[in-house]
Amino acid sequence: MLKVGGIEAEALAEQFGTPLYVYDAEVVRGQYQKLKEHLPQFEIYYSLKANGSLALARILAAQGAGAEIASSGELVLAQAAGFPPEKIIFAGPGKNLPELEAAVQAGILCFNAESTRELERLEEIGSRLNKKIICALRINTLEGAEAQEQMVGGPSKFGWDQERVVAELKDLLPRLEQVEVRGIHIYTASGVLDPDALLANARRTVEVAKTLSEELNFPLELVNFGGGFGVPYFSHEEPLDLEFLGRGLERLLAEKKFAVPRLLYELGRFLVAPAGFFLTRIIDIKQSRGQNFAITDGGMNQFLRPVFMDLNHPTVVANKLDRSPDTIYQLGGPCCTPIDFLARDLKLPQLEVGDLIAIGNAGAYGFSMSMLYFLGHKLPAEVLVDGGEARLVRLRGEDGDCLVNQLA
Repeated sequence: MLKVGGIEAEALAEQFGTPLYVYDAEVVRGQYQKLKEHLPQFEIYYSLKANGSLALARILAAQGAGAEIASSGELVLAQAAGFPPEKIIFAGPGKNLPELEAAVQAGILCFNAESTRELERLEEIGSRLNKKIICALRINTLEGAEAQEQMVGGPSKFGWDQERVVAELKDLLPRLEQVEVRGIHIYTASGVLDPDALLANARRTVEVAKTLSEELNFPLELVNFGGGFGVPYFSHEEPLDLEFLGRGLERLLAEKKFAVPRLLYELGRFLVAPAGFFLTRIIDIKQSRGQNFAITDGGMNQFLRPVFMDLNHPTVVANKLDRSPDTIYQLGGPCCTPIDFLARDLKLPQLEVGDLIAIGNAGAYGFSMSMLYFLGHKLPAEVLVDGGEARLVRLRGEDGDCLVNQLA
């Protein structure tokens, strides 16, 4: 029987119902401590977009992490979780005026600026509020590592193109009175498991940061190396070798004499993905033209990532771990759409109605990125297991939630 934090998954499903997200607090703490052990020169910022659970955010704030936000809603979440304003950075394109002003008023550490217009908006806000505003320039570099999700190298909505940024900003930066550019932000890729690729990205970040700070004549006090640390989703993948990465980063910083006061990594998936399971019951089994279909009570509306990324997460039958997988199933959810599959062509032990499916690596981009109101199904509950005890940290939704905020 699968256990989460020492408690049987079946017991959790019985107590709290399904579909259900379950998080292991000790795994989150462990992931953070691994980073601090092997990357001691770097501050670790938690990307709240990965999982907006207040309970998980509070765990990471207590560990000493900072918060990377991408909206005013995430600013509220970061504040509620206990992240001090001097350990909050605001990233992402399309920050609107109310969001920018709220973050300025909160006194956050830094804005990762994405465009010339954003710098001008921040200058206007700073002048009106008589506040100094610290920014890092997000750069779309000319190349990046091969990865599941490539973030630089081509046309992009993120940041300034590396080859254009000096021409665009050389006249503007000296005119800014309230905005102070003091850093660089480069996010090259996501889901990277190869430490050599991350080291190549880090080397590129160091070189670009040094060059641009000289060409644009600003003090280089903060460099955000982005994130992108992956976790294994497939059996053939190996976990990221943090020890190797840490040694490589130490050599790189020494070689380049890169004595910048603040070095940051912003990470989401690596911190919380391995801590989470999505639990869902088999409610029907059927055959269609030579294929076996198992229908679950949870679907893409509650866990979209397998559909969105077109991949199977690590998946087991929680109550049948002692049985060998011998049957291929299509694991379909309850939504009235042909794309609602939590897994395709998945070999599992022979299933029965009532079996409990546990989908791993569900701690990141599960609840937070799903189509939660699609078809009016209830929102899944969330449970945190900590110290051998389980507690509800998000209530299950109700049928009437589909009417919330409607004015008809």
